[in-house]
Amino acid sequence: MMSKITWIAMWAGLSLPAHISFAEEHKHIAADLLPMSLQVSWNANRPHLGQFGHCAAAFDSRTDDGKMAFACSIYVKLSAVAQRNAIQHCDEQRHTRGIKTPCQLIDK
Repeated sequence: MMSKITWIAMWAGLSLPAHISFAEEHKHIAADLLPMSLQVSWNANRPHLGQFGHCAAAFDSRTDDGKMAFACSIYVKLSAVAQRNAIQHCDEQRHTRGIKTPCQLIDK
């Protein structure tokens, strides 16, 4: 019969990977690959990003602003939070505007 400590150790070992694997991977795009209007928005927001801020963008057209989504997350204390928030806000705009291309984080 297994002792109580053995059961606790087994339970902790099985649940540990679930807690560690919260890191999310998002696609990235270089700023110079964005349409011109999104590059202007990027350049306007970049000085405010600080160490941890991030921006995300999605676009189906390089000329129609109605088919573009852009969002930034600034004044945060963790880079992962900024990434998640930027993607979430970009996705909300993307769904509202019917943009098919997924949101991508803009490389700093």
